[in-house]
Amino acid sequence: MYKIRGADNNEYGPITADQIHQWIRENRLNRASLAEAVASPGWRPLAEFPEFAAALGGGSSAPPAAAYVSAPIVDDPAVLIERLKVPAILLVILGVLGLWLTLAGPFLTATIMETMLQVIEKMNVQLPADQKAQMEAAKTAGFGLSDFFSLALGLVVNTVILVGGLKMMRLKSWGLALASAILVMLPCGSCCCFIGLPIGIWAVIQLNKPEVKSAFR
Repeated sequence: MYKIRGADNNEYGPITADQIHQWIRENRLNRASLAEAVASPGWRPLAEFPEFAAALGGGSSAPPAAAYVSAPIVDDPAVLIERLKVPAILLVILGVLGLWLTLAGPFLTATIMETMLQVIEKMNVQLPADQKAQMEAAKTAGFGLSDFFSLALGLVVNTVILVGGLKMMRLKSWGLALASAILVMLPCGSCCCFIGLPIGIWAVIQLNKPEVKSAFR
């Protein structure tokens, strides 16, 4: 495990060697970036760590510090919050709307079926007998076990989406925010799946950026 000192003079970590290799590939770290092995205290340029020589382009001697500028590892939290604001707000909106539809669904079904049957009758549309019977049955059906299960599932899923969106706005609970973004893409997790899918993908991409993930508390 290692610690890194960014251009803002703040320390980040402990992080793994794999994470350091990733930041080198992303040009967020270079040969002059200061690092410290947790098992061997003492700040040194990355060029002095043999395990990173290949990733840095070989060579064990560090170049003059002025030749390289360490990229900041984590952006200003205010900047990250602003970047995440829109997808987070959309997650909250979909969570609230999903909760409302989940709670109202059992009561709206009969009304919707009644309205559809009235419209069909006024338009003189002849429905197949079995289809009309199904609509009549749906209009008068009570609240069954399957409806209770759907209600419970909808409440849990949309609550996670709502809370995850709120946490995302504050850079808290990265795992919950990611779960919210994933759930909103699923048919059971969004009141409008075709809307939830692009929002969820957008949020997942943003949440998995190293500087964003590292900023969460």
